[in-house]
Amino acid sequence: MRAGTTARHHALAEPHRARLVELLKATVDAVPVEKLAAEVDLHPNTVRAHLDVLVRAGLVSAETEQSGRPGRPRRLFRALTSDEGEHELLAAALTGSLARAVDGARLAEAAGYDWGRYLVERLPPDRDPSAAVCAERLTRLLAERGFQPHAEEDRILMRRCPFRQLAERYPAVMCSLHRGLLNGALEELGAPVAVESLVPFVEPDLCEARLSAVSAQARDHRRRPRPRSSPA
Repeated sequence: MRAGTTARHHALAEPHRARLVELLKATVDAVPVEKLAAEVDLHPNTVRAHLDVLVRAGLVSAETEQSGRPGRPRRLFRALTSDEGEHELLAAALTGSLARAVDGARLAEAAGYDWGRYLVERLPPDRDPSAAVCAERLTRLLAERGFQPHAEEDRILMRRCPFRQLAERYPAVMCSLHRGLLNGALEELGAPVAVESLVPFVEPDLCEARLSAVSAQARDHRRRPRPRSSPA
């Protein structure tokens, strides 16, 4: 039996954890601990401990609420589909393999770059690729993939990392992958800026991509038409 399957069976062997998964599957929105605690009649700290087991087993995902209210933001939870759980296990396996490779970070950045070029929505031929226009396309791409981005003049702020646990465990690989994704998208757009650095967790729930201007020569090179195919 695979380790991932064993972990899930172990997690669901506890009746309260099985009940939590059932409750989360019955709702579309992510749910805070307090609401789940009231449903199962347990102390919130006990529910948190159960949820941590379910997250590690790939049955539940955790995210941070973006409420804008003062104080520490709440964690919200939702059930993962079986496909999502399998994808998380695959991502963990691949990331771990790259982390052990001498050039793993470089390979991750190259893969991210190719996917960034492929995934970003191209500009119409008559649209000037200004920094603002390109930032809008880039944040749209990031928003579709769950990063909760916000563009500023010289940086892109990301309030959520879809692979947070992997990023915390393998920051060199995951951050290189995401930096490549951003730069691939910007180059595909012919943007006058590029990501100079990607700084993870400048705050507990904030990563920052710092932008710098691209030389005119480099920008002209970017604008040369190149075929774009799926990285797969």
